[in-house]
Amino acid sequence: MTISITRAQQDQWQQTGYLKLPGFLTPDETRNLQEWVEEISEWPASDDQWMHHFEQTPAGIRLARTEYLLDFHTGIHTLLTSGKIPEYAGSLMGEPAVLYKEKINYKYPGGGGYAPHQDAPAYEFIHNHITCSIAIDAATPENGCLFFAPDLHRQGLLHLDEHGCIEPEFALTLNWEPVPMQPGDALFFSSYAPHKSPPNKTEQPRRTLYLTYNALAEGDRREEYYADKRRSLAEIGQTSAEKLQISKIGHFNGKPVERS
Repeated sequence: MTISITRAQQDQWQQTGYLKLPGFLTPDETRNLQEWVEEISEWPASDDQWMHHFEQTPAGIRLARTEYLLDFHTGIHTLLTSGKIPEYAGSLMGEPAVLYKEKINYKYPGGGGYAPHQDAPAYEFIHNHITCSIAIDAATPENGCLFFAPDLHRQGLLHLDEHGCIEPEFALTLNWEPVPMQPGDALFFSSYAPHKSPPNKTEQPRRTLYLTYNALAEGDRREEYYADKRRSLAEIGQTSAEKLQISKIGHFNGKPVERS
């Protein structure tokens, strides 16, 4: 498969730091992905395989995120490691790409949002990286779609606070633009692009697949990343149940809880 990026797409990518591609997955690919996510959400909690993260919602404890799932689902493995998704990521980076991390964010009704942040502070082992999000459900401002502050991705890290997020006072000065999506749409964005998402205030989930790729020239660092993340989250959880996190930066505004 040869990926062709138009001049208009390249210009938008360079200017804003993100690029939305409606209908990136075919209807059949979208239906398959929705079925796979349903299957994955039913997997039992595991200490040494996939990683489920839970949150407290008004309806009780629900899944907030599942990650490290590549080796446990053939369809997901094929979709994430071959074909148009990694090829498109590589084309935008200007060199071949390899998967660095993968996750499903569920954001069920009442699920928490994410504070303004950049992804780069959580990725210590790589420098050239890009994320692709794929909508499993429709994403709207009401159910917690992504909002971006465009044109800032070339400025490096911006006014970080002690949690690795963008300082709230500075975030208030930015122009945030919602990026609604339909199932099967893809959104590629720079790990330096400032973004956030509100909580889900509807009665429907806003499930999204997030895939981060790094330049192959930097090596395949996925196992190293996840080994480090497991250690880090375990250390944080040992300190206090109130300090549970689902990421190495403190951007999640929900209420993480131990697995059910």
